[in-house]
Amino acid sequence: MAMSKIGLEETSFGPSLIGVAEVENTQVITDLIKSEHLIDTAYDFVHYDSWDERGIDVALIYNSEVFHVEHSEPLRPPMLTGGDGQDLTRDVLYVRGKLVDELMHIFVVHMPSRRQGDINQAKRQAIAQHLIDKIRHVQENEKNPHIIVLGDFNANPMADSLKKFLKGSSRKPLEDEAGFFNPMEVMHDDGQFTTTHQKNGLLFDQILFSAGFFTQDTRLRVIETQVFNPYFLQEWNEKYKDQPFRTYVGNNYLGGYSDHFPIYSILKI
Repeated sequence: MAMSKIGLEETSFGPSLIGVAEVENTQVITDLIKSEHLIDTAYDFVHYDSWDERGIDVALIYNSEVFHVEHSEPLRPPMLTGGDGQDLTRDVLYVRGKLVDELMHIFVVHMPSRRQGDINQAKRQAIAQHLIDKIRHVQENEKNPHIIVLGDFNANPMADSLKKFLKGSSRKPLEDEAGFFNPMEVMHDDGQFTTTHQKNGLLFDQILFSAGFFTQDTRLRVIETQVFNPYFLQEWNEKYKDQPFRTYVGNNYLGGYSDHFPIYSILKI
């Protein structure tokens, strides 16, 4: 139910593109798009089994009536494709397609966590570098492309993975600039969050837009970006009030939706 209601109040229809993380397998997504609240929309998806040690992946669900996939591939950093097989993580998903005849490049990410003194730092940097190399290749071969990078970065908007590599900024980039507009910077400063750790709000889930969305001749415009956190997605217990209503806490089943609130952007064509 939650997915079908994202952006519904503002646009009167469900999402056209949905980036998802923590995907176990193709069957899970198939069951999801055939569920009661989504089956009436012509949803399809792109998913690849990654080499992640826990068996979780990213995927892109899309309304096939408005978005048409031309190409897709999993991006695996070089440092993660060799060795003894012990240093594996999920892919970055790249999808190229047309949203109502406008070419778009979409990257869905789920960065390794920064746990235990950031033992995953090398992984994070390798993934970020591989991602930006692919983005720069797109930018070198297409004038002012429409590029979206979205997902769980396991870091707030000011992290190196967003500032150093993607050059994310609250300022909308000018034509031909390589940086990205990150609306989540201002939202983070305003105290908005998508998940929590020890009661601290974290804005790990983000959507970034390339300069192509802000040129004078583009048909695609970014109207707004929001955290989707209606009451039914929030914790009911007063101790954890306003936090995401989780499915599990440890081994205890709570029956909630997720430990992250969804985020969404509205584009005008």
